[in-house]
Amino acid sequence: MDDEMLTLDDIVEASRNKSTAAQTEASYIDYSTMPPSITGQNYAPEPLRAPLPKAAPYPVGALGDVLGVAATALNETIKAPLTLCCQSVLASASLAAQSHYDVVLPWGEKKPLSLFLLTVAESGERKSGVDDVVLSAAKAQERQDMEVYADEQKFFEAELSRWKEIADAANKAAAKAKSQIASDHAAEAKHTCPEKPEPPIMPLRFVTEPTVEGLYKLMAISQPSLGLFSDEAGLLIGGHALNSDNALKTMARWCKLWDGAAFDRVRAGDGSGVLYGRRLAMHQLAQPDVMAQLLGDRMANGQGLLARCLVAWPESTIGSRHITVFEQPRQRTGIKRLFAKLKTLTEAAPRTGKNEQELDPVELPLSEAAQQMAMEAMNQFETLMQTGNDLSELRDRASKALENACRIAGVFTAIEDGMAAREIDTDRLSRALVLIQWYLKETLRIKGAAVIPQSVTDAESLSRWLDGRDCRIFRTAMVLTHGPSHLRNKKRLDAAIGELVTNGYLTENEPGMVIDSVVTKKSWSVQHVV
Repeated sequence: MDDEMLTLDDIVEASRNKSTAAQTEASYIDYSTMPPSITGQNYAPEPLRAPLPKAAPYPVGALGDVLGVAATALNETIKAPLTLCCQSVLASASLAAQSHYDVVLPWGEKKPLSLFLLTVAESGERKSGVDDVVLSAAKAQERQDMEVYADEQKFFEAELSRWKEIADAANKAAAKAKSQIASDHAAEAKHTCPEKPEPPIMPLRFVTEPTVEGLYKLMAISQPSLGLFSDEAGLLIGGHALNSDNALKTMARWCKLWDGAAFDRVRAGDGSGVLYGRRLAMHQLAQPDVMAQLLGDRMANGQGLLARCLVAWPESTIGSRHITVFEQPRQRTGIKRLFAKLKTLTEAAPRTGKNEQELDPVELPLSEAAQQMAMEAMNQFETLMQTGNDLSELRDRASKALENACRIAGVFTAIEDGMAAREIDTDRLSRALVLIQWYLKETLRIKGAAVIPQSVTDAESLSRWLDGRDCRIFRTAMVLTHGPSHLRNKKRLDAAIGELVTNGYLTENEPGMVIDSVVTKKSWSVQHVV
C-alpha cells in the first residue's frame, strides 16, 4: 500500500490553504482600469467572486504508459493545456472500453466503465484539435460503418417493399376467399409469407445535444455504445435538453445511464419500451462562462449529476505556446500506440445478450489485494466526509469517489490489456486513486469560483449595463423599465444593488436627489465598475 497516496493529505492541505491562496491570487477585477470614484474617494471595492486559486498539476504519470504518454504528446504538439489533453484521452478510452467491460465493485455491484467528464477551457485553447486526434479511431470506424449501413439500408428498404407486396397479396387473397377450401388455401399462402425483414443497426457513435426522447429513439435503432461528446458544450448546456422544462428529466436519465440502468420509456402517443444493455460516456468542453452555468446549477448539484462527473478547469496556455517547428501529433509514437489500442477495442465485436443491441460486457473484478486497497480508501474517504473535515462540503462527490476510481482502473485495464483483460490489479487501482484525489482537490479549488449566487451574477449584469450607458447616477425605475429582462424583477434588482453597495461599487445617495426631473427617495451613485 502506498500510505501517502491513500491519506489524501494533499486535499486536506489544499482545503486548509484556500483562504491564503485566495488572498495571494489576482482578482477577476483589474483595479488599474477602474474609473475614479465620483465622490473623490480612492478606495478599492471588494471582489464579488472568490478568485480562482492556482491549479495543481494533473498527475499525468498516473494515466500510465499508454494514456499518459499520449496526453503528453498531445500537449507538446498541439500545445493545448496538459489537463485538457488528459481529460480528452481518458474520455476516449472510456468510450472504447465501455462496450466490452463492466467493473465489479468490491461490494459486488456491476457497473459500466462509462465516465462523465467536464472540462472548462477558454476559446482558443485548441479543444477541437485535441478531440480530433483522440477520437479519430472511433470516428473513422463510425464513418466506415455508416458507409456499409447506407448500402444495408437500401437493401432493407427493397426487401421491406417486397415483403409488403407479398403480405398484401396474401391478405387480399384471404379476404376474397368465398369457400372454406379457398379460405384455407389463402390462409396457408399467408402463413408461408416470408418473415418481415429486420432493419440494419445504425452505427452512430457520437451525439452532441440529444433530448431524452431523441436519445431513446436513437438507442432503439443504433449500436448500443454512445458518446455524448462536444468541444462546444454550449450547444448542450444552452440547448433544449437542459432548458428549464427538460433539465431535471435529462439529468436524471444521464445518471441512470451512468449507473447502467435500463432505459425505460412509457408514452401514450408513440409507444412504450425498455432498452437494456446501453452505455453512454460523456465529455463536454466549454468556455468558463458557459460551464459555470452547469457547475453552479442547483439542480445539477442536488440531483447528483455533478457528483458523477470528473471536472477540470485548466489554466490557459494562450500566450506561451511558442514553437520551433510544426509537428503532426499523429506522427508521435505515443499517439500512434493509443490509436492502435483504441482501434482494437473499437473494431472488436462486443459481447451481447439477447440481441445485437443489448450489451453483456465481460466482468472485471478487483484482485484480492486491490479489494483490500479499495476498503482502506473507502474508510479514508468516509473519515474525510465527517462534519468539520475537509470533504464534508463535497459529500456527494466523495461518496462516488471510490466507484469512479474503480471505473478509471477498469478503463486502464481495458486499454493496457485489450480484449485479454480479466482483472483489475493494485497498480491500476492505486493510479486511479491518485487521479480521484486530484479531481476532489480540483473540485475544492473551483467550488467557490463556479458556484455563484444569483445576486452576484445579477450585480455583475447591472454594473455592466450601467457602465454601457455611461450612467453614474440612477434610480430603480429606469432599470425596472429599460434594464435587462432578468433585472425587471424588483426583488432580484434590490438584491443586486445590495451586493454592489456592500462591496463598494455603489453608494446610496441622500434622499431628495433629482434624477430625470424626479425628486427621489432612493438613488445610487456608481463608484466602480465590475
